[in-house]
Amino acid sequence: MTLQNDLQSALGFLNQGKFKQALKQSKGGMKRHKSHPDFPNIAGISLSGLGKHRDAVPYFKKALALAPGFHDARKNLAQTLLFLQQGEQAMKLLERVLKDQPGDQAALYLQAQAHLVMNAPEAAIETATAALARDPRQPRMLRLRATAWNTLGDEKATLADYQAALKVNPNDADALQSASLLLARLMRQDEATEAAQKAVAVAPQNIEARRRLASQLISNGDAAAARGHCLAILELDPKDTQVLEMLARISSREQNAELLPVAQKALKAAAPRSLDRANVSFALARIADQAGDKDAFAAHNDEANACMAAQNPYDYEESERQFSRIMAAFPAEITPADTAPEGPRPIYVVGMPRSGTTLTETVIGLHPDVFPLGERGVPAFLLHPFIDKNQDFTPEAARNFVTEDISRLPEMPEGTAAYVDKMPDNYRLLGHLLTAYPDARFVHLCRDPRDVALSIWRGYFSGSSLTYAYDLKAMAHRFNLYGRLMQHWRQVMPGRIYDLRYESFVTDIEGESRKLADFCGLEWVEDMAHPERHEGQVLTLSNTQVRQTAHTRSIGKWEKYANVLAPFIDGLDPEIWPEIKG
Repeated sequence: MTLQNDLQSALGFLNQGKFKQALKQSKGGMKRHKSHPDFPNIAGISLSGLGKHRDAVPYFKKALALAPGFHDARKNLAQTLLFLQQGEQAMKLLERVLKDQPGDQAALYLQAQAHLVMNAPEAAIETATAALARDPRQPRMLRLRATAWNTLGDEKATLADYQAALKVNPNDADALQSASLLLARLMRQDEATEAAQKAVAVAPQNIEARRRLASQLISNGDAAAARGHCLAILELDPKDTQVLEMLARISSREQNAELLPVAQKALKAAAPRSLDRANVSFALARIADQAGDKDAFAAHNDEANACMAAQNPYDYEESERQFSRIMAAFPAEITPADTAPEGPRPIYVVGMPRSGTTLTETVIGLHPDVFPLGERGVPAFLLHPFIDKNQDFTPEAARNFVTEDISRLPEMPEGTAAYVDKMPDNYRLLGHLLTAYPDARFVHLCRDPRDVALSIWRGYFSGSSLTYAYDLKAMAHRFNLYGRLMQHWRQVMPGRIYDLRYESFVTDIEGESRKLADFCGLEWVEDMAHPERHEGQVLTLSNTQVRQTAHTRSIGKWEKYANVLAPFIDGLDPEIWPEIKG
């Protein structure tokens, strides 16, 4: 074959996404045309397309050895190194490209990507912004800058870039689904649903778009519609264990009985201690629980949690260090700032996950002058240097925190007097939050730790922030740290924390909601005794329970699983948790 025929054949397969055939053709071309750099370059692209990034590297290097000025091969090598998380090596290659071709948008995109790999989101934003100044109609660059903003915890800036990408291409399914999630976090429920629906409409085969829509519909309380999209995902990919877990969570007992053979088959295919196995085991635990099979429920839950613990092990020593740093930063009674910032005052609802924080936010949020914001990650992100790096929270630092925190609040209705942030883990931040917001209210959910542990143990938490949730001994360790820290806050924040007993709350929702309103500086309204009237989205595991009338069915439920919870119960410090002494 001639050089031109060999090249056309290899490129033809490559352009069709037939990477194995392209690899075969390019290797043949390399033998016949030893000095031509295109063939090793095509071989490298083909291997990278097959996911064999390490194998691709030598081919790109060979292409560059044959043609040192072959910048396309240099960019391909840089991209492959980024797949391998080798940001510094990729950056050196890209600097060489940009020295010769300063306006190369593909190289600038890869350079911004390299900054992200090197954990430098600010530099990624700077590079992307400079590239967009040359050509603002670059959806890919806008999406990348959005990723960088998201890394910095700036949800508004992230959303703005996704929306800018959608102005260029309104049918960009990736931007639509990403914007949907941001809109949901900013409590723009209808817009979040609309964006997710459009993503599915323009790309019905896009699994992530359907997953986002299903999640949003669950948050909206429309489990039936969400189930339809989950089933559609399984049709597209029968091996998708993530949607299997979601489907089992929202299906009825009868529906899950039909799902059982699918889940059992998926379990056999799942690798030991894998995330897939965790997903399937959580699904099987839900199915067994509905069927009344207590032993199977416990066995599947244990398996699921063991898999998750293997994926995200709990760091005992770092947890000890972090809590010690927090208490050391506030050794005496806290003096709040002299003046409160203008605008709605914050009401922080804190506690352990599954302790009743969602119910509490719902009750407070039913007041017409209060805007519920769900679980905001912004305060923890902004306070990270003071929590984890031991920086001094000076008055100036507190003022800067308030300015930045307020700038990232979503828009609220006119006349809003207060907003609720129910991020449970904010219990670690109470000292910083009181220092910064003198008019803040702090509501702390107190619940029998054994019931909380049971609810955590049986739940699936996405992400890696709750690593203690999957190991009962680790959970006891974290509960003891949490209990000790709350004791400390009560000493240095006298009268500023309202301890709301969950068991009393659900037993007398009207009486307790009156006390809660009084503490929050609100005039009680009758809706606050009816959390089932809540119509907004709920983005947590409590999205089904919170729409029910308050009940006491979960009180003392731990007793049925006392043997399973034994490692947790045995690890609790009775001086911190006196309720376990009996």
